[in-house]
Amino acid sequence: MGVISKESVSQILARLGRCLELISIDPYGDEMSVGFYEKDGVVTVWSFKEGKEVSERLEEIRDRIVGFGDLAISKDNPHEFYFPGGTVYPRAFKFIARNAVEKSPLIPIPDGRIEVKDLKSGMVLFVTPREENGTWIYTVGGEGKAERPQLRIRATVAGLVRYGEMEKIGDTELKFPCSSRYDQLVRSVLPYARNVSGTEDMLESDDSRGQMTTGTLGFSQ
Repeated sequence: MGVISKESVSQILARLGRCLELISIDPYGDEMSVGFYEKDGVVTVWSFKEGKEVSERLEEIRDRIVGFGDLAISKDNPHEFYFPGGTVYPRAFKFIARNAVEKSPLIPIPDGRIEVKDLKSGMVLFVTPREENGTWIYTVGGEGKAERPQLRIRATVAGLVRYGEMEKIGDTELKFPCSSRYDQLVRSVLPYARNVSGTEDMLESDDSRGQMTTGTLGFSQ
C-alpha cells in the first residue's frame, strides 16, 4: 500500500508536535499504524507509511474524525483539523480517534438525538444541548425503567466529566471549558461515560498495547 517513511521519531515530534493518540493497527488501511499529533492547536493524522493510497486513507480518517467530534477541517492540509473552540481535549479525543480508525468507513456517522442504552438498567440515557448567554450547556436525562434512575444519570454525568473533560455546572448539567458546542463529541463519549469501570478496563488494556507499540516505534523515549 505504501513505503515506510525514514523520518526519525524526534523529527516527527518536532514537525507535528505531541502525540495525542497512536493506534497500532488500522484494519481498513493495510494494517498500518496511525498517529495523531497536535501542535499549536492543529491536529495532524499521520502514518509511517507513505504513498497515494495511504494519503487517501489518512484524509478519510480526518474527515470521519471531524464528523465524530464536530471538529473543523484545516484548509492548508488534507490531513489536518482542529477544535473550533480553541481548546484541545486529549482524553475525549481518544474515543473519536478510535471510532474514526477502527470502525468501518461504510458505517454512517450518527446524528439525531444524543442517546444510548444504559447497560445497568432498562433506561435510555440522553443528552440535550441548549445555548445560554453564549455558552452551550448539556443536560443529561433518562427514560425507561430503572431502580434508581437519578443514580444512573449522576453516574453518566460523572463519566462525561471524566472522559469528555466537561465541567459539571449542576446535578445533571455540564459544559465544555471553552463553552463551545460539541454535540458529536458528546455523542461519541456518551457510550463510554455510562460505564466507567468497563471503560477503565478498556483504557488500561489499550495503554498496555500502546506502550508495547510506542516502545517498538521509539515513542517511549
